[in-house]
Amino acid sequence: MKMKMNKEWIFLIILTGYVCAVPFAASATGFAVGPPSINLTVPVDGENTIVVYVTSHDYDGEVVVGTENIPLRVSPKVIQLSDTDENRRIELTFYGNRSVKEETYSGKLTFLGSTEKNIVGGVKIKVAVTQISRADAGAGGIQGSIIDSLRANSTVIIGTLLVMVSLILGIGIGRRRK
Repeated sequence: MKMKMNKEWIFLIILTGYVCAVPFAASATGFAVGPPSINLTVPVDGENTIVVYVTSHDYDGEVVVGTENIPLRVSPKVIQLSDTDENRRIELTFYGNRSVKEETYSGKLTFLGSTEKNIVGGVKIKVAVTQISRADAGAGGIQGSIIDSLRANSTVIIGTLLVMVSLILGIGIGRRRK
């Protein structure tokens, strides 16, 4: 009885560690890009740089970077990958756009790998870009970035909590039946 209870707790601890530690990355044939979602703030007349990590899986070539439903310019437009790149740090800069409203734009950041004739694969990651006036640029600070991160990952956090609660309830019900 006591040994079984210990095994259940060990299983719970291992499962919790696994759920928390699994790297979340969007992947395509040939390369992977992480994190799976990004939140950032860009001043109307400024810029903001984010970091993504790219791992190549036997892909050697260009990856074209673009956006879907995001009316801001991003650079660089092209990334050169080699088949040995692993968790390569790539800095992408978003530039403010005075011709669009100061609001939050939800869309995708796209990464397309291609040869001369064909698209090899593509990755899309969710992006929420909030364009603000210069006066609002300093308002968020570290507290704002923590809140933005929690919002961006709320699905993962809630899912993990539900799994943990279900396991704990299952262990408790199992004990009562014995």
